[in-house]
Order: sequence, then C-alpha cells, then structure tokens
Amino acid sequence: MKKLLLFIASIAIFMGANAQTGTKSLMLKAGYQTDYKRFGLGVEGRYNITDNIRLAPDVTFFLPKNHTTGLDINLNAHYVLDVQDGLSIYPLAGIGVINNRISSFDIGDGAKIKSFGSTDFGFNLGAGASYDLSSNSYANFEFKYTFQDVDCASIMVGYGVKF
Repeated sequence: MKKLLLFIASIAIFMGANAQTGTKSLMLKAGYQTDYKRFGLGVEGRYNITDNIRLAPDVTFFLPKNHTTGLDINLNAHYVLDVQDGLSIYPLAGIGVINNRISSFDIGDGAKIKSFGSTDFGFNLGAGASYDLSSNSYANFEFKYTFQDVDCASIMVGYGVKF
C-alpha cells in the first residue's frame, strides 16, 4: 500500500501544476442540489497555497422550493492535477455549514406553519474539472457530496476569472 501511495504521489508531482503558488481567482457558479431538488447560485474564491493544493471557500444561495430556502457556506481543499494544456481535474474535501429556512405558509383551515430555520455541519467530498478559456478566465464543472443529517449532492458549473 505504501508503494502504491508513493507511486501516485510521484506521478502527481511530475505531472506539473495548474497554477503557481499565490494565484487567486473568483468564480460565479450555478447548479442543482439533488436531495432538496432546488437550484443554486453562488460565488467561490480560490487561492493556491502550493502548486497543486488550493483552498476554495464558497457561498451558495439555494432558491426557494416547497417554502425552503438554503444558504451553504463551505471551505474545501482541491488537489489540482493537469491533464493537458488548459484542462485540469481535482478531487476535493472540506467542511460546510448548511442552513435551511422554512417560510411560514398556510396549511388549510386557518392553520399556519411559522418560519423556522436549521443549521447543520457537514463534510464534503467530490471532484471537479477546470478548462482555461483564456490566460485569465476558465470554465468549471464540479460534483460534491455533503455528508450531514440530510446528505445531499450538488452539481455546479461556473465561470471564473484569475487575478
């Protein structure tokens, strides 16, 4: 097992890096959350702490569905691997704070459900891919599964700008 891990680490080192240390970017993203069946809009920042490892904090607002609105705040780490010029893939792992707010609504016969919210903490696992559109912009695709009380997956596409 140690030899396999050493072999994989060696390949990753020799494949090169997606960006130089200290590179930053900002990405707008949109997508779908599977278990809650709702669409989301978000923003993600990226900062390369090494050539292959970057931090990616994000905030995603999930549009209301069945009187429930969501706001997820995540901090993920990506291990970036160049596949070919302009195309890179990455596994991700991180933590998240998942907030859901249920709005008040009538349930009939004059009865109402009052507004209330819930906050849960989760662990994220997933993968993604980025493709450079130019020297300072890229397109992104990401799949992330969040383990929490109500596990859910998110599929997001995005457009980012490097600076």
